[in-house]
Amino acid sequence: MAITGDQVQPPAGKKPYVLPRELLDEFLRDGANQRVGPYGGPLENRARLLFEVIAAVSEVRGSHRVGLRISPLNSYNSIIDSDPIALARWLAGRLNDFDLAYRHLLRADFFRQQKGDLVTPVRENYRGVLIGNMGYGADEAAQAVATGKLDAVAFGTSFLANPDLPARIRRGATLNPANPATFYTRGAAGYTDHPALNA
Repeated sequence: MAITGDQVQPPAGKKPYVLPRELLDEFLRDGANQRVGPYGGPLENRARLLFEVIAAVSEVRGSHRVGLRISPLNSYNSIIDSDPIALARWLAGRLNDFDLAYRHLLRADFFRQQKGDLVTPVRENYRGVLIGNMGYGADEAAQAVATGKLDAVAFGTSFLANPDLPARIRRGATLNPANPATFYTRGAAGYTDHPALNA
């Protein structure tokens, strides 16, 4: 299971539930979380919901089957923080209390409102499996894994334009460019109409 805001599959016979995609990020960021009481104010309070969700989901299948994707730099829906690097560093240390399958980290902000190096402080403080994402090319990804900066790299938009991405990387082939105008739209354009690598 991954706590990403998607449908979470429960044990057989139980109904699935959906966690809103930005809810945990909203609680963590001081720019969005203006609550008072046990879920607002200090970072420890703002992280309370996240830790409660991890604990609850872990009870279903075990924490070693739970993955977490929280990306403190991403300002989607104007969810920002006054110090996203400090947030990432603190959270990385606290997540060691859970035996998570992985920690997934979007390393930058799609909307370029917030900047900074998230990967270094997270890697320095988090002892579990760390997966990086956003804008990695094959060479940079290989170097990040080889040096221990990351344990794995996830490819997103490059896979949209290159369904045969692993084969292209192995061969050192040119990649099809992704077209953001077709992201999350209906129809084949941008999803199934990219040319495949010749055999």
